[in-house]
Amino acid sequence: GAIFTASFAVSCCLIFIKISRGFASLADGATSCATAFLYLSTSIATANAFFQRTRVVRMVTFLHEDITELLRITDVKEELMLAETVKYLRIVTILMWTPSLTAGFIAYIDCFYRSAFMPETVFNIPQVLNGTAQPILLFQLFPFGEVYDNFIVGYLGACYALFLGITTIPCWHTFVTCLMKYIVLKYGIVHKRLKEYDFAKFSLELNPEKVRNLSERDLLYWHTKMCEFCVTHQLKLRWFTGELQALIRIPVFSDFIIFSVLICFLFYAIAAGNPSNMDYFFIAIYLFVMSFILWLYHWHATLIAESNDELCFGLYSSPWHRFPLSIQKNIRLMMMESNTPLIMKAIFVELNLKTFIDVVRGAYSYFSILRSANMETDDNSI
Repeated sequence: GAIFTASFAVSCCLIFIKISRGFASLADGATSCATAFLYLSTSIATANAFFQRTRVVRMVTFLHEDITELLRITDVKEELMLAETVKYLRIVTILMWTPSLTAGFIAYIDCFYRSAFMPETVFNIPQVLNGTAQPILLFQLFPFGEVYDNFIVGYLGACYALFLGITTIPCWHTFVTCLMKYIVLKYGIVHKRLKEYDFAKFSLELNPEKVRNLSERDLLYWHTKMCEFCVTHQLKLRWFTGELQALIRIPVFSDFIIFSVLICFLFYAIAAGNPSNMDYFFIAIYLFVMSFILWLYHWHATLIAESNDELCFGLYSSPWHRFPLSIQKNIRLMMMESNTPLIMKAIFVELNLKTFIDVVRGAYSYFSILRSANMETDDNSI
């Protein structure tokens, strides 16, 4: 874990050293800058996960035990909800992995093909440094050789850094998405059980006929068990959400800052620079990945908040008016607790769709300002 985390940090440092030396044009440095800052955000996430590995293990263990218990007493509707969640997560996984693998595959094929058949275009660092040659795509993304002209650092190091990026970035964000989607799923199941108020989930011996013939004392007991179920799982979900927030608040906050600036910069690079077709392609991939990552966090945080709010309606949808007075009072208290908002934050940034829209608007506004300033500069020079 430490070596893996350090590898990201070293990759970031090497790219930033190259960036600090400048580029001949904005188009030449756009993809390198995007790679550097994307790796910076991932370095923060991996380092944070490494130092909080105890929390990660605790959350995954809880998740495994809870899903195992959930599968033990599910009905057809709940199995359908679980299947839809799995299908949804598979789609998210495909959307996260496809651009990463596509970009990595293109860079690797270009590098290996040129290494085998056109080595003079690969091992040409002196010519690249004096401006008489252009680096290959892999070295444009990871210009390690321009920092330290060595085969291990410049060639193998770049290949390894690309492998880290195309595997770790989608893995981390897909993992966090799974944790967030689990909360939404569990809230949905709790909401369903409260709405149906089915005692059979607590005992295999109970069936509709036995429930109708329960004595008043037994009925009160099972009503109390249902209240305990609601309170217990609500507290567990709030605890799990708090743990998740503590795990991702620093990485998501860094993503919020870095991606907001980087999206604006890449749009400006497209408008003000003269990127090649391959640069356009990679810039488009970076824009999609960063926007999709931000959307994932803000969208699922919104779903979590809405699922918590809907729990109150699930309680109200139950046949509470038929229950004993003591149970009605308990339900009222649970509804009051459910009305407490469950808002996820990345330090002080609220995660919701409104924030995501504000990020997009802000990035476009800054891009418009930079573009206008650049056009005025061009007009004055003419």
